[in-house]
Amino acid sequence: MGVMITGFSLAILLASGGEVAPLPLTANEHPWGNFPKKSWCIVHTATVSNIEGRAIQSSQTVKTVLESIDESGITLQETETLEIGGETVEKNPQATLYDFFQERIQENVKVSQGPLVKLVLDNKKVVPCAVRIYNQQTSGGDLTTTIWYTAHVYPYVLRVEKILRSSPSNNNTGGQIIRHSVTLVRETSALKKLRGSRKNRTYSKQTVEKAGNITKITDERCSWDVPGGLLESATREFDAQNREIRRSTSRMTNYFSGGLIPVSLLY
Repeated sequence: MGVMITGFSLAILLASGGEVAPLPLTANEHPWGNFPKKSWCIVHTATVSNIEGRAIQSSQTVKTVLESIDESGITLQETETLEIGGETVEKNPQATLYDFFQERIQENVKVSQGPLVKLVLDNKKVVPCAVRIYNQQTSGGDLTTTIWYTAHVYPYVLRVEKILRSSPSNNNTGGQIIRHSVTLVRETSALKKLRGSRKNRTYSKQTVEKAGNITKITDERCSWDVPGGLLESATREFDAQNREIRRSTSRMTNYFSGGLIPVSLLY
């Protein structure tokens, strides 16, 4: 799968020396950070799974509400509704606290700062970035999350790599890779125009995830002008024989950002 190789190799990382300490990200660099409390968005996802030659359809609707923003982070409440086989199940709302790097704030997470690097987006633009590393022991293994970020080019978090390894053993001191994913901003209008002349603050990104013999590729189209950022996305899953086993499409259908009425994106 050529696209899978491309997804992992788009970023070229070059060590850089003699630069000043990186600026930390704030609420202003978070996809929800510039919206008032109680802003919300609704994202609908339709999925078709190929199970033993049968196409199984399901759908998911998630309403996300901005509960609070303070120095500790951003609290979002999500209410998920599932529809499978004609039955609808609405789950209880869940509130989650995120830091300004878009990671969940959890206990027993060690955070460290990596070296300053230069990130090449789409083999064209060189963007100086700082690196932030999260290490966490989970029930599924040891999770390392590495974030390449800058306070100067939206969407500010430009590359995220997550590696889940099995816990070290006598036979394998480093642990086996269970899941590996890379999210990379493919394009951002922040690099196309002068800061003062931007009107449509759009960007796109791609995530390539491998877990065992399954490869999942997600392409997203986003805008910095809507709560949460996501406009639409498409996800494809492939098995070891490169057969598509699942396809999902997501789309923001409605949002409210402090105006008089919600803004519907249905058309």
